[in-house]
Amino acid sequence: MSMSSIAFDGASRSAFSGASRSAFRELFPVTRNLVYFNHAALGPLSVRAAEAMEQFVRDQRDYGALHWKKWYAEDARFRESAAKLINADAEEIAILKNTSEGLSFVAQGIRWNEGDNVVTTALEFSSNWTPWKRLEPRGVECRVASSFSASDIEALIDDRTRVVTVSAVAFHNGAVADLEAIGEVCARRNVRFCVDAIQALGVLPLDVRAARVDFLAADGHKWTCGPESAAIFFVARERRDELEVLETGWTNVDRQGKFIDCSVELLPSARRFEAGSLNTAGVYGMRAAIDLALEIGVDVIREHAVRVATLLAEGLQSIGWNVASPLPIRSPIVGATPPDVEKSIRWIHGKLEEKGIITAPREGLVRFSPHYYNDEDEVQRVIDALKGLTGS
Repeated sequence: MSMSSIAFDGASRSAFSGASRSAFRELFPVTRNLVYFNHAALGPLSVRAAEAMEQFVRDQRDYGALHWKKWYAEDARFRESAAKLINADAEEIAILKNTSEGLSFVAQGIRWNEGDNVVTTALEFSSNWTPWKRLEPRGVECRVASSFSASDIEALIDDRTRVVTVSAVAFHNGAVADLEAIGEVCARRNVRFCVDAIQALGVLPLDVRAARVDFLAADGHKWTCGPESAAIFFVARERRDELEVLETGWTNVDRQGKFIDCSVELLPSARRFEAGSLNTAGVYGMRAAIDLALEIGVDVIREHAVRVATLLAEGLQSIGWNVASPLPIRSPIVGATPPDVEKSIRWIHGKLEEKGIITAPREGLVRFSPHYYNDEDEVQRVIDALKGLTGS
């Protein structure tokens, strides 16, 4: 049986048996080549995602645009699957290029007044920092909370705060934001809530209803293990008209079949943010990646990914490394520093790569980001390699 056709039943959803672990690893051919602990940067494609993309590419190669109706149907299936993943409705989902585009659509689309402010945190990646800082010439202040704490964030909110924007998970040390607590603050203070979910999508449960999220953007090329340039952009139905649409084209207006002198009336759904042709190959791959996550269950994925990350953190501590990630581990991102400060983070990263162990240097840390298909043997291989490099 092809590994891409295996269905994961209730037994594999409730526990990771040896058979199910083997099946999950077979879905990720990268395991034959590397110890891949770098999903916080880019996840390897699963067999399913790769095969879905290959199917589309062969179709376009062999038949041109003959099957365009199937391609459009795949766009709709993408939105439906993405909506299930975050507990939204399909008409609240737009397909964009990346997280940065979605966050920029919010930052630039809100109708600001001079003297307004936005609250973010000191843990944000550039994508959730630069769009808001660039509002300052328009008289919009960017306030920065020191942590993800809902109380720290609320302390910066006043009657001119329009938006609170946070990452679901910090990119460098794996700190997890309590989105429901922050969402409660925003709802109570009548402030819009925007989430950069790229480091959570596909590995930690996301529920835009429970957290009262107004806007969410996330690529799927990290933990969802899909392709680049096929991102989810969620805009709550009741907030859709609060954003100016910054790009228009032929796909986000109600053309009613016309191309010349057509209507410029925006579509009523989140598709109004899709201004032109989509990355169809990416849509096929991303939908397959999302469906795999839904089939396995994000709770199951989180349980195993966090367990592997916890084993790694304990192993690092056992050889004298300082784990900078908040404990107990709540996301599969582990940032750490070695006991031997004479050896640079980049040197260690490079030496690990030579041994086929893929990590990333981030913010003065070696960042390890294993996933649910990684296992204890790989954790031990990492620890043994580090012991050899640092003499610990």
